[in-house]
Amino acid sequence: MKQVYFYGENKKFISYDVIDDAAEVPSNATTVRPVDSNGVGLYDPTWNENANSWDSLTEEEWKQKHATSEPKPEPTQDQQTLAALTKQVMQLQVANMQQQKVNASLTKQLIDLNKGGH
Repeated sequence: MKQVYFYGENKKFISYDVIDDAAEVPSNATTVRPVDSNGVGLYDPTWNENANSWDSLTEEEWKQKHATSEPKPEPTQDQQTLAALTKQVMQLQVANMQQQKVNASLTKQLIDLNKGGH
C-alpha cells in the first residue's frame, strides 16, 4: 500500500488516499508528501510538476490570505450589566478593605488611650 496526494486543476492539494502498491498513480496525484525538508506540513501546498515537488506559502503569506476582518461582536446587554456589577463589587471590596484598616487603627488608638487612662 502507498499513499498518494491529490491536487485539483489549479494544482492545489485537495486530499490523499492509500492505494495498492501495484496500482498506477492517478494523473492528478503524486506520491510526494506535501511537507518541507523537516517533515512539517506546508501552507496551501501547490504541486509543481517541473520540480516534481510541492510549493508552499510562507506562514506570513498564509496568515494574510486567511485573515478575517470580521468585527468583534458587541457585548449583549446582560454581559454589559454583569461587567458593570462586577466592577462595582470590586470597588466595594477595595473600600471595605480600606475601612477595615481604619477600624483597626481606631481600635488600636482606643486601646492605647484606655491603657493610658488607668
